[in-house]
Amino acid sequence: MEASVLHTHNVSLNILVIGEMVAHQELLHVASLTHHRFYWETDAASIFELASHTRFDLIFGTISYQGTSYFSTLQSIKQHNLDLAIIIFISPEDAFNLNEVLMLQCERYLCLETEKDKAAVHLKSAIQELSQSDIFLSDMQYFEALLDASIVSQSDTEGNITYINDNFTKVTGYTPAEVIGKNHRILRHPANGTEIYQDMWRTITQGKVWRERVLNKNKDGSDFWGDTIIIPFKDTHTGKIVQYLAVRQDITQMLLEKRAVQAQEKQAQEQMKLSEAKDAFLILFTHELKTPLNAIMNFSQYLYKHMPNIEEIPKEKRMHLLEQIYKSAHSMLENVSNILDLGKLRHQKLHYNLTFFNAKESILDVIEKHGALALEYHRTMVFHSDDSEPFLSSDEYRFKQILSNVLSNAIKYGTSTVEITLSSSKETLVITIEDDGKGIRDQDKEEVFELYNQSASKPSSMEKKGTGIGLHFVKLLCEGLGFEYRLEDSAHLGGVKFSLTKRLKEPKYV
Repeated sequence: MEASVLHTHNVSLNILVIGEMVAHQELLHVASLTHHRFYWETDAASIFELASHTRFDLIFGTISYQGTSYFSTLQSIKQHNLDLAIIIFISPEDAFNLNEVLMLQCERYLCLETEKDKAAVHLKSAIQELSQSDIFLSDMQYFEALLDASIVSQSDTEGNITYINDNFTKVTGYTPAEVIGKNHRILRHPANGTEIYQDMWRTITQGKVWRERVLNKNKDGSDFWGDTIIIPFKDTHTGKIVQYLAVRQDITQMLLEKRAVQAQEKQAQEQMKLSEAKDAFLILFTHELKTPLNAIMNFSQYLYKHMPNIEEIPKEKRMHLLEQIYKSAHSMLENVSNILDLGKLRHQKLHYNLTFFNAKESILDVIEKHGALALEYHRTMVFHSDDSEPFLSSDEYRFKQILSNVLSNAIKYGTSTVEITLSSSKETLVITIEDDGKGIRDQDKEEVFELYNQSASKPSSMEKKGTGIGLHFVKLLCEGLGFEYRLEDSAHLGGVKFSLTKRLKEPKYV
């Protein structure tokens, strides 16, 4: 490999290698022999982040990697770096988006299949051309060109402005007459803490260059982000600082685009998680419907088959089978009703029937109706009360739905005991439901109220029971009816403690 090819005119280039070319061994070897600055990246967001900090002279690599296209990323980067040279390798799969790729107006388009082995040759050729081209000015010319394209101001040792360039006026709205002699504090944004300015003054008064991203305020009150460099200039004889030069690059648009990309990625991840959760929910919900449906089919088929000689089946057995058919049908209807109600709740179309009712009687009714479930899971339910008879102004049916969902969870995920406690004062009513199960990790306590989530210690370590919509249903009902709800560890039983709190309204007698 010829050193003369790699070290030309002492120009140091910033070169970003992307995609499949990152793992190309010959390119790594080329980079090790050159004084140019090489960066290697495959992640689109990281490529964008790099470009927001570094002005690249050349981007070299594939247009896509592992199914991810770099088109929009490269397009955004080039909009902020018009002198950027791009050399792109295209695979047959990329041909479907050829029109988009051509919009980048790259210096070269190369076929990945035929030119991959010659990648090092193409890279060295590009370096040679860029190093010898007229776009690379002398250090002074380059510095002057950089200043012309930047927001530039000079100030005295007190921070009072002595000079601004045209770009300063163009971006901030301030004319020279309005700012000359004024302190740089005129650009200070109220959102910035004092620490950033203390650090700046501490650095530049020591004769050091200070660099930071700073939020500034324009004349019209709008914001702009500046990648800011402040350079102290010293007297050549005394060594004392005589002035400061501030050079700012307006990176507002780039930051907005970066945040937009991050928001899109976050939304895509959330959509994927939601899609996966929906798939899991459909499996669970199908199972929840299939189980009682099988019971209905099997028991009804058994009775139908024995209809000619129905008296041969003991009456107790017939009653038991019919009871199981009814319970299974009721379970299916309840699951479907919950799904329909959930849809109404999420679209704020559920109507409440507000009445004045005895809360204790409603709680006891819910406990009684869960007796069979407790028996099935071998759980003991214990009710504690302070002997009060509090009345609630709410929707009794929905109130019972809240308790039913929480109580059934406590029964299913507990071990042996479930305790329900009612206490009230003149101002509030508090109901707690505690179990002695495995509990829920602190980081999962909020997630269990989200749609399709079945947490506890995550279902990976426990059997999944139910459709996964129960606690989300509880959350929406509580919000709609003005109940406060809380999930915490049960200090008494060791499992989960659910607390439901409601501010009481005094009854109005006519």
